[in-house]
Amino acid sequence: MQNKYFKEIVKLLEKIEDTQSEKMKQAAALIANTVKQDGLIYVLGSGHSQNVALEPFHRSGSLACVSAILDDSFNFKPSAHAATALERLEGLTPIILSRHNLTPKDIFIVVSNSGRNAAGIDAAIYAKSKGLKVIVITALAAHKDSKPRHSSGKMLRDFGDITLDNCCNKQETALTLAGKNIAPVSTIAGAAIINNIMYLATAELVNSGQNPPIYLSSNDDGGDANNAALAQKYKGRILYLD
Repeated sequence: MQNKYFKEIVKLLEKIEDTQSEKMKQAAALIANTVKQDGLIYVLGSGHSQNVALEPFHRSGSLACVSAILDDSFNFKPSAHAATALERLEGLTPIILSRHNLTPKDIFIVVSNSGRNAAGIDAAIYAKSKGLKVIVITALAAHKDSKPRHSSGKMLRDFGDITLDNCCNKQETALTLAGKNIAPVSTIAGAAIINNIMYLATAELVNSGQNPPIYLSSNDDGGDANNAALAQKYKGRILYLD
């Protein structure tokens, strides 16, 4: 019983590997091409999907050209209820994204388990209008059981150039007790997917003779100097480095 949650996580990750490997390679190829062109990798998530958007941003072992969209509108502080309402509000996300200089050489990753709310769908539509390819990370099982909340009548999966299934259920959970769904797993699944496609992209860059911009641990010798140089390189392009 005590290890049941861990066993479910392993099963989930194995399912993702078994069913999503080819699409993860395709997503990684798009990301590698973006880096080769000196583009940025934008990532947006609302609700708890914001955790996945934050995962590859400004951290050791990750590409420095990641720009997470971390607008306070989607934060649970000061109000989780307000953030939930705002992720359903059409027209808000384009205003948020207008502060970022999206260009066709960039790429956009949208993370949403439900795939039905305006924040993610508006982001995908906006990114496409700017000429960007869109990678979607979502739960296709949730799409099957849900109706769109967006006026387009579409779900997020409909806007992805590549749509990655995190293989979670609609409730984002792995277990049940007393008839209740418990033990969330969507953040773990999303983090695994996004870190894997970043790794695969980095490997492709290295194999092609590129020197990918990677943050090092600030606790490693030379880490601070490496990271300061990368932050300076992207300052003014990545909003939250200002």
